[in-house]
Amino acid sequence: MSNALRLVLVGCLLSSPFTCTANDVLTFAGVKLVGTARLSPDDVARGLGLTVGQPTTRQNLVRACGHFNGLKLFDSSLCRYTTDRKEALLVIKVKDRSGTPVVFDNFFWMTRAQLLARLKQQIPLFMKELPIRCGLMNDICRALEGVALEHGIKSRVTYDARWWTERGLNVFYMEGILTPVDSLIIEGENAPTSEELQKWAQFYTKENFSAARLTWIIGFVIRDFYYTRGYLRPVVGRPTVQCLSERKGAFPVRVMVPISSGELYTLGSVSFAGLAKPEAASLYPAWKLKAGEPYDDSYTDRFVFEHILSAPWAQHSKTESDVAPYCAWVDEVSRKVILTISVETPKPYYRYAKDAKPCGGITKFQEYPPVP
Repeated sequence: MSNALRLVLVGCLLSSPFTCTANDVLTFAGVKLVGTARLSPDDVARGLGLTVGQPTTRQNLVRACGHFNGLKLFDSSLCRYTTDRKEALLVIKVKDRSGTPVVFDNFFWMTRAQLLARLKQQIPLFMKELPIRCGLMNDICRALEGVALEHGIKSRVTYDARWWTERGLNVFYMEGILTPVDSLIIEGENAPTSEELQKWAQFYTKENFSAARLTWIIGFVIRDFYYTRGYLRPVVGRPTVQCLSERKGAFPVRVMVPISSGELYTLGSVSFAGLAKPEAASLYPAWKLKAGEPYDDSYTDRFVFEHILSAPWAQHSKTESDVAPYCAWVDEVSRKVILTISVETPKPYYRYAKDAKPCGGITKFQEYPPVP
């Protein structure tokens, strides 16, 4: 007896006191979806080829459940059908705790919103966040190839399952399409000058544009142009990409990123903990960032490396690399940073605390911003 037939018979026993067969004609009454708001019951019905009010069979419902479970769209799913006389209801319960953003790498001629809407239209079970390597990836590639062909671009669309999936993104890209960056522009109050940004961006403007890599570039912009000037709470808006005129078979783009700098934070005080008095005393004169000046996070990193990790009294091993963690408490009322650099000194040599608990001050990890 096949597994499908077993499920049909079990469904019959659980749902109806009447004798039934796999080919009994039923009227499909709809979908009851529990555990997520990212799909609607109508999405599920359309995605499984079922129409409310139309005839179906128990065997069709079992196949639909098997297909839904096999797509692995959620952390887990349980699908079954129930019957009331001649009507059948599909009941699906899911655990929806995680999802990975879908990114369109070099689709320069359509916005992200347009591509998301088109995929949703063609693939009812599509969501803008999907598990890595779920069962929709081939369908998405074929749909994107069709959209590209409508714009006169014949290119194979590939899902990058080797590189970006390890970094938390579901990336789709068109093979053979070059989109070099012509310029990178930061919009918003307290943005870096165009001269500073142009010099900084030379490395990236030599590369082909990557929407996936843009998530990293924005992180570097925040690190180098905002954390260094005392703006510790910048807010990144949705990047936009302008397609410029075609040049020798390539499609240059201009990337614009809106960033709100937020309030300015200054240094309140700095202290050193866990050091012997002579070493601690030698560090205070070397510290040049004064109280009341804009807090520069990169200065703290440089100071730790140059004045602590490189100090003769800290070099106990040529093969082991020490760490000097620091804790930056941020007073949101006064917008001052209270900085403590903690050092443990187990004998016979100095060793820096590697397991220091985070103090909840400067948040260096940010969610990936929306990408094209």
